[in-house]
Amino acid sequence: MNRARGDRSERTWKLVALAATLVLIGFIAYAATRPHRARTVAYPVTPPAQLARGSEAPAFTLPRLGGGAPVSLTGTRGTPTIVNFFASWCRNCQTELAAFAALSIQRAGRVAIIGVDSNDTDGSAAQRLLTRAGATYGVGIDSNAKVATSYLLSALPVTYFLDAQGRVVHVAFGAQTLAQLDHWAGTLTGSAHP
Repeated sequence: MNRARGDRSERTWKLVALAATLVLIGFIAYAATRPHRARTVAYPVTPPAQLARGSEAPAFTLPRLGGGAPVSLTGTRGTPTIVNFFASWCRNCQTELAAFAALSIQRAGRVAIIGVDSNDTDGSAAQRLLTRAGATYGVGIDSNAKVATSYLLSALPVTYFLDAQGRVVHVAFGAQTLAQLDHWAGTLTGSAHP
């Protein structure tokens, strides 16, 4: 009688183990084949500070990188102007310099471009980068970041697009491509292409 009882008990445990295994396999199959929906998680992000659209951009006059006449924002009044804040130590800044050089050639006489070498201790490094990129537009030296601060910058690169009266039309954060620059230059001049 003990043996019959032991066989039943063993059979019961085998059935329980088999049922548990089947449930586990079923759960794994369900989890692997069910459609997955990514959960959208929104984190609060404070947009970077910037001058308000339509506001007048702060005027500045800076020593020219490489020497020569000072670089002045007031000297471009009457012409839509793009002001690019960069530094030689900023990798993202380095990638966009060729795009600014190309745009300055494409839009010559219709859009002014001013570079502002900001918070940079090595003007020769910036000069080499600009030469390599083929940039011939005026670049001012803002070594103490006074002008950058007046434009509310907290990171580089930042580009301000100004209308002919010196009012802010758009602000772009991060490295810009030639297509992006051409789009905003077209917006400033009322033409989509050069």
